[in-house]
Amino acid sequence: PASGLAERAAEAIVLGVASGALQPGQRLVEVELARLLQMSRVPLREALKILEAQGIVESTPHRGAHIATFDESRIDEICEARLALERIAAAGAVAAYKREPRLLERLDRIIAKMERAAGHLEWIEISKCDLDFHREITRASGNAIVQKLWDALARHVLIVFGKEIRSERDAKAIAPQHRKLRDMLANGRLDALD
Repeated sequence: PASGLAERAAEAIVLGVASGALQPGQRLVEVELARLLQMSRVPLREALKILEAQGIVESTPHRGAHIATFDESRIDEICEARLALERIAAAGAVAAYKREPRLLERLDRIIAKMERAAGHLEWIEISKCDLDFHREITRASGNAIVQKLWDALARHVLIVFGKEIRSERDAKAIAPQHRKLRDMLANGRLDALD
């Protein structure tokens, strides 16, 4: 269906921004993008509308669509919203993990995948694992609204991750940080999230 293609195109555009292949402020030319993504312009237009609704793409009459600017102020707002959503999700997730400890295995699988990506310094894959980890916590929380909001915010977060300067030391630290968070959730230690 066209909506599946549109979502794939939206993901590809976001990955392009996160990887630096597309730059904030860059004009998006439909014909070029359609050729690059090997799809017709119909799902691509739908993808651009999705990303415009999420604030990642901005459209101006007679100037077309372009990637939104991610300045320090915007990045701060994204981080603030992310933190608020994750605190809400964590509270529900702790209860779910206590009721059903097997749910923690999903986090363990994501951490293992993150460790493999970190070993090869595959930053986009590390970032995707990071998002998957937090998405899994929102799912476990059982809060459908938080999950919807997190899914909308996740694309912004991926772009922010792409702007971060990362080193080999960062790569070695990321999986242990997530394992520590997993253990805090498993032990019901929400105080450590502050």
